[in-house]
Amino acid sequence: MRHLSRRTPALLHRFKRKPIVGIFALAMVCMVVVLTLQLRSSDRRKGVIDVNPPPARKVGVRASELFSNHKTHSPARVPDSSMSTGDAAKWRMINRNPDNDEIGSRLQMAQAFYANIFQTLVQGKPAIPPLSNYGSPDRIYHAGYDGLDDGPVFTEHFLKQYLQLTPEEVESMKKSHRAVVRSLPDTYPEGLYRGNGIVYVGGGRFNWLALLSIKSLRSVGSKLPVEVFIPTLEEYEVDLCGRVFPALNARCIFMPRELGPAVSDHNSFHGYQYKSLALITSSFENVLLLDSDNIAAHAPDHVFDVDPFVSHGLVVWPDFWKRATSPFFYDIADVKLTNKRVRFGFNEFGEFRPNNVHNEGDPPLHDVEGAIPDPTTESGQLMISKKKHTKSLFLSLYYNLYGPDYFYPLFSQGSDGEGDKETFLAAAVVLKNSFYQVNKFLTAFGHFNQEREFLGSGMGQFDPVEDYRILQKRLEAKKDGRLLSLDSDEFKNQPRVLFIHSNFPKLNPWELKQNGKIVEHGERIRLYGPGMAKRIGYDFETVQWQNMKFLVCELKLQLTCFEGVSEAELCDEISQQLDFLLESVATLEE
Repeated sequence: MRHLSRRTPALLHRFKRKPIVGIFALAMVCMVVVLTLQLRSSDRRKGVIDVNPPPARKVGVRASELFSNHKTHSPARVPDSSMSTGDAAKWRMINRNPDNDEIGSRLQMAQAFYANIFQTLVQGKPAIPPLSNYGSPDRIYHAGYDGLDDGPVFTEHFLKQYLQLTPEEVESMKKSHRAVVRSLPDTYPEGLYRGNGIVYVGGGRFNWLALLSIKSLRSVGSKLPVEVFIPTLEEYEVDLCGRVFPALNARCIFMPRELGPAVSDHNSFHGYQYKSLALITSSFENVLLLDSDNIAAHAPDHVFDVDPFVSHGLVVWPDFWKRATSPFFYDIADVKLTNKRVRFGFNEFGEFRPNNVHNEGDPPLHDVEGAIPDPTTESGQLMISKKKHTKSLFLSLYYNLYGPDYFYPLFSQGSDGEGDKETFLAAAVVLKNSFYQVNKFLTAFGHFNQEREFLGSGMGQFDPVEDYRILQKRLEAKKDGRLLSLDSDEFKNQPRVLFIHSNFPKLNPWELKQNGKIVEHGERIRLYGPGMAKRIGYDFETVQWQNMKFLVCELKLQLTCFEGVSEAELCDEISQQLDFLLESVATLEE
């Protein structure tokens, strides 16, 4: 990515000809781009960075020059002659990345703290072989949480038929788990985390998705600062981190630098572990964690300031499925389950579906007191207060470090969606910490193809603040002896969709073209079908393609995920799809 806009080179050249204090120059350049941007409004693969890019268009000040007068921290690695030109440029940018810590005191404090945490986690590694012994080749039927009499009842007996552990294995894991819980801190050093903000896991192909999501954030009016977690040097993009993200009040946090060599040089991290690492290395005390392919439909700034986040400190959103966590997990984690049933199958705001309540025999395990509640968690968005959930934060990291071999099988028993998604809520339940599970069930977005088959494109998750207010009204009504229907006047205003997790397919215009996702039988289609404007308040799909055109074709940003793609072909594809969306508004959205 070598220049931002055809409108900015003159200004940039002016800075280059007339020496100006580095910080002031940076501020002016970023201000111009910010105004331009705002006015125009879970499979992971390694990204590929061209370390020797072709000659760039001349645009004036380079990113490294813009930051040349900033004080630097003690770098995780000093650029030297053994590095390629591209890697050396990345390290210079990483070490000069401004983060309100010019003397490096916070960085040093953080690295020392993380080193102690990882010492505890490494010592707590389960001392048994990976868990892979299942009672049969079959895996648990992945029943929908909102289904009526959908499959077998997930009782303790039923769930114990799958993943098998011997008493000795349970006892060994219990010993390791106890040691970790006992040793993890309840607090963190003062000054390590401050303020509210949004965190993404970026890197490689996810950088584009994070950029599109951040652009959408600013388009809908969000003022929250953003940090984008970059796992590896290969996935770091100099211009994006040094120029573009700062123009959108976002910055990159480079994992090895934040963790420090004591952690980074002795551990190998992958995929689902990145979310936990992004949470602990971000500078924010209160975090809204978003997947890079998750787009805020409205500004989410308000969710930090009121309940349920203020009172609970952890907010999770539902997934489509019933929970399949093994009963062995509760033994390992020293969680005592009672026989008291406190939940009764699918419900929204306390309203149960009678046909989904099993009154005979043993209750579903995750409807009893003490268990992690149904449904499973959809972790495309997560809110956490590190101050209230310090130990939960690091316990979930423990679950993710040893997830693939131990805890993911315990949480999901091989069913669909196995990964980090259950670790955050599980840690809070184990430690008996407060949490809020959004009541309103998620909605599916998509379209019907010409064969009248529904093809999902994304998931809609609801505003937790509005969700909480509706729940309180229902609880007050029950307290007064009233039973309110969700169709009553008091409940006509349902919570609005706040997040659209655009995960399948992801909104990469070239991949959509190559995979034939936006053309069926020679005709262009809307991935999200008709009615999106009514469901969220505006034509979401058209706005995303407008943002694509602005970022790729007008600002001419060159990103890793579009390497080898003709700019003319890419912009032609974006323009054709955008023209179709604009022409189809009258027939599909009104």
